Amino acid sequence: MRLDLVLPNEGDYMLEALNSGPHFEAMGWDGFWLSDHLLGLAEDHLHKQSWTEVMVAMAHLAAQTRRARIGSGVLVLPYRDPVLTAKMIASLDHLSGGRIDFGVGVGWLRGEYQALGRGDVFDQRGAFTDETLDAILACWKGGEVEFHGRWFDFGGVVFDPPPFQGARVPLWIGSLKATGAPIRRAAKYADYWHPSELDTSGGHLTPEEFREAGERLDEMAGRRIPRTLRIKCDGEPARVIDRLHRFAEAGCVQAACSFISSSASFADFDRNAGRFYAAAQSLRAA
Repeated sequence: MRLDLVLPNEGDYMLEALNSGPHFEAMGWDGFWLSDHLLGLAEDHLHKQSWTEVMVAMAHLAAQTRRARIGSGVLVLPYRDPVLTAKMIASLDHLSGGRIDFGVGVGWLRGEYQALGRGDVFDQRGAFTDETLDAILACWKGGEVEFHGRWFDFGGVVFDPPPFQGARVPLWIGSLKATGAPIRRAAKYADYWHPSELDTSGGHLTPEEFREAGERLDEMAGRRIPRTLRIKCDGEPARVIDRLHRFAEAGCVQAACSFISSSASFADFDRNAGRFYAAAQSLRAA
């Protein structure tokens, strides 16, 4: 199992954390994941009010590190224009030497949509996200590009260069549920399925549900889609590691490990991440 670290680009010690890429790369973590919110909102009971923008933070980490992969976990696609997003991610892919993983989702905060002038698409954000992905993938083919959709219409432009990694940066399709539209989106677009083990209501994805959803996803897609997981790793490492072994048995090939909610300071975060990584080497062979 690949072990990645969720670095906080939110909260009181986010700048200290975002300057720690070389430290955690040397510790052995395979990759870093960052989150995408922009504003403090009363309706958001899960996150802090202070944020560093995700793609700027990804670029900062890319400049500091040499080996670790860098992912958006997940970028809320409807917040941003698809052509500009395609260009920014392709540029990051080149500047990092092909180390970008592009995790995407639809978001869930109506207030943030409204603050960004996107309130009119909130109720249609699933379809809007799919068309945004279609436009991004059209751009990534490179050369002369045109696209004609419901929300986006452009033509006669040249997109160059395409991503460093080829026709696309790996698409990690995020989800808070293991059913419905997120699974259909993953079946159509995903290079990796990247659900969260914890949803916004406090519900947990079980290894059994993970396996069943993954098998259903493969059947819908007509191909094998690697299964990954974002997981909250608070508490004793042994308990979480045992749970991750159960997810590995259910087909999980990567875990993005978060210690944010149990770390009041960067020193706490560093200690929790180091203690967990040292104890988790049995997952390497899982």
